[in-house]
Amino acid sequence: MRGFLFATAALAAITPQALNAQSQSDTTKAEILNEAIVKGVRAQKNAPYAVANVSRKALQNFSGTGRELPFLLSTTPGVLSWSENGVGIGTTYMRIRGAGDSRINVTLDGVPLNSPEDQCVFWANMNSYSALLDGVQIQRGVGSSTNGDGAFGGSVALRTKAPSYDPFVELNASYGSYNTYNTGFSMSTGLLGNHFVADAAFHTTGTDGYVHGTAGKSGSWYAGLGWIGRDFIIRYRNIGNYEHTGQAWSGVTAGTNDLSIMDGTYGKKTGIKTYADMYRVGLGRFNSLYESMDPETYKTTRYTMNDGSYWPKTTDNFWQDHNILSVAWDINENLKTTLSLHYTYGYGYYDEFRSDNKVSKFGFDLVNEKGKPFRSDFVRQKGLSQNAVGAVYNISYNNNGWDVIGGLSAQMFWGNHFGYLTYVSNPDVVKHYPALAGLNDTALDNGRYTYYDSDARKDDYSGFVKASKQFGEHFTVFADLQYRRVNYTTDGINDKFVKQEDGTYKNQRLDIDEIYNFFNPKFGFSYKTGNHRAYASVAMSNREPERNNFTDNYNYPYPKAEHVNDYELGYQYSGSVFRAGANFYFMDYANQFVQTGMQSEIGENLTTNIKDSYRAGVELVAGVDVAKWLTLEANAAISSNKIKDFDEVVEDWDAESGFTTIHYDNSTLAFSPSAIVNGFAIFKVKGVQATWHTAFVSRQYLDNTQNKDRSLPAYSLSSVSFNYPIKLRGFLRQITVGLDVNNIFNAHVATSGWVYSAIYASGGHPNDNRYYQIGFIPMAGTTVLGRLTLSF
Repeated sequence: MRGFLFATAALAAITPQALNAQSQSDTTKAEILNEAIVKGVRAQKNAPYAVANVSRKALQNFSGTGRELPFLLSTTPGVLSWSENGVGIGTTYMRIRGAGDSRINVTLDGVPLNSPEDQCVFWANMNSYSALLDGVQIQRGVGSSTNGDGAFGGSVALRTKAPSYDPFVELNASYGSYNTYNTGFSMSTGLLGNHFVADAAFHTTGTDGYVHGTAGKSGSWYAGLGWIGRDFIIRYRNIGNYEHTGQAWSGVTAGTNDLSIMDGTYGKKTGIKTYADMYRVGLGRFNSLYESMDPETYKTTRYTMNDGSYWPKTTDNFWQDHNILSVAWDINENLKTTLSLHYTYGYGYYDEFRSDNKVSKFGFDLVNEKGKPFRSDFVRQKGLSQNAVGAVYNISYNNNGWDVIGGLSAQMFWGNHFGYLTYVSNPDVVKHYPALAGLNDTALDNGRYTYYDSDARKDDYSGFVKASKQFGEHFTVFADLQYRRVNYTTDGINDKFVKQEDGTYKNQRLDIDEIYNFFNPKFGFSYKTGNHRAYASVAMSNREPERNNFTDNYNYPYPKAEHVNDYELGYQYSGSVFRAGANFYFMDYANQFVQTGMQSEIGENLTTNIKDSYRAGVELVAGVDVAKWLTLEANAAISSNKIKDFDEVVEDWDAESGFTTIHYDNSTLAFSPSAIVNGFAIFKVKGVQATWHTAFVSRQYLDNTQNKDRSLPAYSLSSVSFNYPIKLRGFLRQITVGLDVNNIFNAHVATSGWVYSAIYASGGHPNDNRYYQIGFIPMAGTTVLGRLTLSF
């Protein structure tokens, strides 16, 4: 209903212009106009940036797997992806050049997709988007100006398919390991009455997950309506998503809340240093959100409620509804303009079992006769609702070697954060606090107690001008100027409690009102002759702190806006048989937010400002057509990622203050491997395409201390996929069958993780005098998935 009202109002405002457009069926014109909608956020032709494009065919082949889009993007240079459940579905993350999701700008048809507060894209809420897309462009580094949050690792521009002039229906299904499945359909009416096109799609994905307790289901739907004239197109798209997924944000944790089982803890020789060691002792699928573990015997036990029933699992539940209305007008052969209005509604929550927690964690001051806080099992429900509305306007001019684009973007966001207790197992706690009287200790749905609530508002306005001028046949100069203004406010009470002098606890108070003004210039040039192209650029970008930088700041200073100067130098060769390229970069940061290795209570990677740091490296690509039936391709990202001066604030259980500061010179940034390499062998024989892919990722440090004990070892994963399209005549036009085999060699590796450490020299810890615990985010062993697509 929200989408229908939004569309009706917007269509009424622009229909008079549409009626003046001349009627002519022209598929190429529709595609050109559709491209104009996203031109403002994509790199211009021959732009001096590091760019990778993902084709429609690659997206189509990938869509049947049900895996989240970052796993396809990670086949391009310098991109890593991983999922909590180990099978690539559900809660999924990615990094570009070592920068996490909140530092990667993502747009859909030019409309910002990043959640305004935490600046992330939640890929679990975008399942099967690859089936809706015509192309994806990844710009590594700052890249050209875009809409929404600043790009500090890269930007991803998603473009939906242009309306189809031909009617079609497509059905797809897949099934594989861990009861993983994906089903869906897409259709188009084709052109009706020389002007109208309606199209739709629906996909659903489910899995039992590799990690215990991560079974889930997610899906997406798409409904579109287009009016197409000779030089005018109006498109309305409603894209909705839902997900109900089991969570494992703590990963496969080496220990319990109170005791680590990492080798050397309290002087014990457990032999557990890596995820492979966890797998060896039978804990490869352990999930501390789902079960407890005896640190002596490694026996796991499901969490139980007071009535003896099992806690089902921790789940994330979210609904999201995007509405985009776009108008593109080809004024003449040199001038085009577009306008997109957008509205997004989202609502969601997660339920989590908290085992044997201190009651003070939820603001209760009840203590026993020894003065220690009571303990209890809890079930908490934390959630949010959000509304975002905005507009994106672009105008482009192309003539006499000039390519000029101007753009304006405005977005207003409102959000509410809330937290409830729905279960408290300790009857003494329930009895002592009248506010908990509505809770039933055997039923989760018989009441709730609100323990925090806050509201947020964020306004984001920006404008840019991009211009390129070609001089002669070979030389092009680029300039790009952007101004961005952000106002973020939030007030209310947070989910953290501060002990008062009288022994009671009060919520952390939120009262934030910050305004940021950013100017982001970019300049560069490109030289092209024959099959050769060289380019260079310098780009500046600024970015505001995200919500967690304020609310989870702990012992670090108040967050500052961050700044980067990005220098790029590249060369490309494109021949008929061989192609290659090299891109050198140096990203010089001031006040970069870097991951500390710690997580929030819900698995979010915590960050802090670092005064001086940099990311530098080279990205290489190459491909050769060995024969008509064989193509070899490879890409590599080799980098150095350093903090010039880093002060670690670490808990010290032996110190009176409780904390110690340790200084490091030129340490390696966390989660920034020095090498990421992809190799491909593509075979094409009698219509069958087989692709072999091997990926190598070097060691990743889990914090910024460059300590090998707190790191993930290098790993390599190989996969193979088969696609066989069978063309037919008649109503059924084509049958496509496929097979994917992932992690062929059954490697037991962790692709990401977290670490908690504290100095405890008197505890007998030989590893840097640290008590430490690692949570490993693993990849499942060998998995197989079969695919079938019917095209009508």
